[in-house]
Amino acid sequence: LPSVQRYYAQRPDKRVPEDHMEVILAHQTYGQSAPEGDPENDTAVRLLLSRYGKASLFLVFDMTPGSGMHVKNLVDGFLQKSGGYGIGAFKYASVKTRWNPQHQDIEVVAVLPRKFPLRLGQGDFKTQGKACNQLNGLRFATGHYVQALDCNMGVFIGEGFKVPYVLRVFMPLDKKNRVVPRCRYLGFREFIFTGREGTVGKCHATAEWTFGTIYQRFLSGMGTRMHYGHP
Repeated sequence: LPSVQRYYAQRPDKRVPEDHMEVILAHQTYGQSAPEGDPENDTAVRLLLSRYGKASLFLVFDMTPGSGMHVKNLVDGFLQKSGGYGIGAFKYASVKTRWNPQHQDIEVVAVLPRKFPLRLGQGDFKTQGKACNQLNGLRFATGHYVQALDCNMGVFIGEGFKVPYVLRVFMPLDKKNRVVPRCRYLGFREFIFTGREGTVGKCHATAEWTFGTIYQRFLSGMGTRMHYGHP
């Protein structure tokens, strides 16, 4: 949009369009030592960030006692510089980073130290990992709207056409007051491309289809909407 272009032309230090939209990649195992983490996965994440280094793309991950030294050093350096904390002051922290083209590596932009791990409980009675990962990313999300996407649905071009119209349900174009919309959560069908990848993918895709149609229609009769992450 011309108005957006003029806005960032006056702010060359900003990444387009970081004041209007940001993409947060919440990664569950980034920076973790084996067997929880995988160096190849970390390399792939850094490659993705480097290719879109000038965009408003952020990586959020969880620092734990099992994190590698590179991650711990980044967090310790940030906390020493911005908060005056000592090395190893926190065992757990939610970390928001972005790509630094000059250093060719990620840089920390925000840290939320925690006393407890993301997943609470022990053994088979731990809180669900996917929900904890989304909560980790949500803590750094800003703005008026949040759209959660799974990795097996976010690459479909149809989502790019659909989401702008969904946002208009929250905030119609003819309304200026943000207290006017009555809805707070919206759910809609998704296209799961992994359903084409074999029998297992098809079974999981069918389960998702059932959850997004029959199940939700039944709940709507009770004025209820259930979400576990997307869309």
